[in-house]
Amino acid sequence: MEGDPYGRFNVTKNCTIVVANPLDWSAQSAYLLTIRSGVHNTRVKVELSDVEGYPPVYNETCETPVNTEGQTGDLLHSVTTSWELVTTIGDVFFSSGTHSKVGDATKYSPWMAHTENSDLGCPVGKYGFLCHKTCICKNGARCHGFNGACKCPPGLKGVACDIPKQDVSITTTPRDIYISAIVIFHCKAHHVDVRSISVTFPNKSEKVSFGENEIDFDVPNIQPTNSGPYTCQVRDTRGNTLNTTFVLNVTNCAPDTKGARCDEVCGCLQGASCDRWAGCVCPPGWTGTRCQTKCPHGTYGQDCEMDCSCQNGASCSHSEGRCDCADGWYGKDCSKPCKDGRFGWRCQQICTCKNNATCSNVDGSCACVTPWMGPDCDQWQTSSNEPLLESLVSLGSLVLLVAIVMAILYETGILACSAPDTGEEDKILFELKGMEQDLAQSLQPGWLRLWEKKIKHLTTGPLIGEGMFGLVRKGTLRTPEGELAVAAKTVRVEDPQSFGDFYREAAILVAVHQQRDGDCRESNIVRLVGLITKSVEKYILLEYAPKGDLLGFLRRFGNINEKDLLGNLLGYAVHIARALQELERLRIAHRDVAARNVLITADDVAKLADFGLARDVYVNTQYVRCNRPGVDELLPLKWMALESIETGKYTCQSDVWSFGVLLWEIATLGKDPCYDGRMQLSFLQMVGILRQGIRMEKPPGCPEDLFRLMRSCWRDVPDTRPTPEEIEERLLQLRRALLPHDVIVMETVV
Repeated sequence: MEGDPYGRFNVTKNCTIVVANPLDWSAQSAYLLTIRSGVHNTRVKVELSDVEGYPPVYNETCETPVNTEGQTGDLLHSVTTSWELVTTIGDVFFSSGTHSKVGDATKYSPWMAHTENSDLGCPVGKYGFLCHKTCICKNGARCHGFNGACKCPPGLKGVACDIPKQDVSITTTPRDIYISAIVIFHCKAHHVDVRSISVTFPNKSEKVSFGENEIDFDVPNIQPTNSGPYTCQVRDTRGNTLNTTFVLNVTNCAPDTKGARCDEVCGCLQGASCDRWAGCVCPPGWTGTRCQTKCPHGTYGQDCEMDCSCQNGASCSHSEGRCDCADGWYGKDCSKPCKDGRFGWRCQQICTCKNNATCSNVDGSCACVTPWMGPDCDQWQTSSNEPLLESLVSLGSLVLLVAIVMAILYETGILACSAPDTGEEDKILFELKGMEQDLAQSLQPGWLRLWEKKIKHLTTGPLIGEGMFGLVRKGTLRTPEGELAVAAKTVRVEDPQSFGDFYREAAILVAVHQQRDGDCRESNIVRLVGLITKSVEKYILLEYAPKGDLLGFLRRFGNINEKDLLGNLLGYAVHIARALQELERLRIAHRDVAARNVLITADDVAKLADFGLARDVYVNTQYVRCNRPGVDELLPLKWMALESIETGKYTCQSDVWSFGVLLWEIATLGKDPCYDGRMQLSFLQMVGILRQGIRMEKPPGCPEDLFRLMRSCWRDVPDTRPTPEEIEERLLQLRRALLPHDVIVMETVV
């Protein structure tokens, strides 16, 4: 048989023409077949009609996934249903199930039902609602799960994608393109006798190859500037031209990254997606910068914008708003009490009250009517006074016993902690959210109560630091394990700024401890021992550092040129770089990184301290009073980043600027920072100097690499400053260059 180049027909032995492969009017509308049998020739013309709905159209908008583990007979979708209904005997029947086959469906008439639908997809080669139909797609074409339509790859056509056609295609590897990725473009001719193949770039430049069927080129570190049309053009030996255009739109960061340079990590939780500009896009029921917090009580849904309708103490699902009724209630919003004679969870308990007594729908307790009494109201109340007298005696004994137990519990501290004052905690959280959303959201419920200590267990000793608004005393805290030396920080006066700083420092230290829960490695942030907030004097109790602060430690040395001194001192800088890494993971800015706010422990470990009270405890010429309208605050001007001075905003990058000043303090053995030869500067003077690019000069004897690191911390653009991880790496390299190999000891690892 001739005239059938693509094998659409077959001829049987008795000369019957049969359709062997699917016909497609759009691919070829007529066939002129010649059948040769011996010396006889027979011509047959086959004309196709265009039938509406055939071939089926491949609709990508409703494309379903391929279920690699599915079987024939499974549903294309998974339907999860839960419902509640009141039975004829008064209890509430609850059921849920996932249906993947039609035969599992159940008929019911509930007063409340919830249904979720999700795409499962059919196994490879199957389609239809029950995945029971066989696909006809060939040559790797994809089969649509709904109607079996085939999605042909380049160079093929027909209802089954089994008819070759002249074509040209341009594809990319990887398929999903993100900023900074390496992208390879593939331009290929299909079923064409190629004379030349070329690619035209968005900038109109061109790459040409002769006699080849395909051409590849790669774009390393692809950026939005590479966006635009890429045209692949093929010329065949007959002079015909085929072309196709791929429009590249490079706008997305790689998964879990964001920002203008896609160099910020989203760290999204709960399977949330990461948007380049918005950050984490939380699923329903979650909020926070990393979707780490459930919706607040009484809210649910996307962005926690929906208000729960649950009543009578019911809990509300933070994602869907479904109500989990408390004992004694049912209904969509838990507004219906159990039917008469029923009580408890889902009204499944049967009341035992007798003699017309009223049964509590919550706990089944009976409210008796006169003259009945007893738990079930089945005892007749007599007129004798003896039962009354016995009851009074028993009641008096019970009251005495309760009083004794309460006294014991109060003395041991158990009763005092059993009913925490959440009002103060809520107020503090509200104020923190106004300043630092990440910090407030990282705190677990009850954070203040969990760290509360008793004032009577603290014995304060000598003063070890003081200022205009605050002071620090050495103290001793009595604990079940014995006495513990602490540094007790407090505030002197009823000053809103002082108490705001007090609770901010407490919140940061609690958040750091929560993040490190279960991590036995040494932290480079001062350890929190406890809080005292229930007394008139409020304390933050910290580990006691007997070697004092780094500034005083530095000033005890005479000359930076002493052998190995700078290399050893940079070990403390390594510790503080690791402390900044801890804060960066929590998205918390310290706001006052300086040598005076670094403590040296007995084990010679540097720890970052003073997260809120630094400007209170160490008030001297190092702090300048802010003169911005509506703000009365002492600020460490010479340690502050340019953007913090101008806007009052603090970030992890502004802490890096301050860290550069700390390095300068180490290199000068604790000298006061000096800009342009002046020790005292106003806000406007400081901004003017920094805007001109003026920075502190290189200290005498300071290695060039160390000063270069300082200068990188003082760059105008925050995002161009080194990260704490990069700072640590560069400091370790400096130490290795400054110290003999046998002097370097194991560093504290965060």
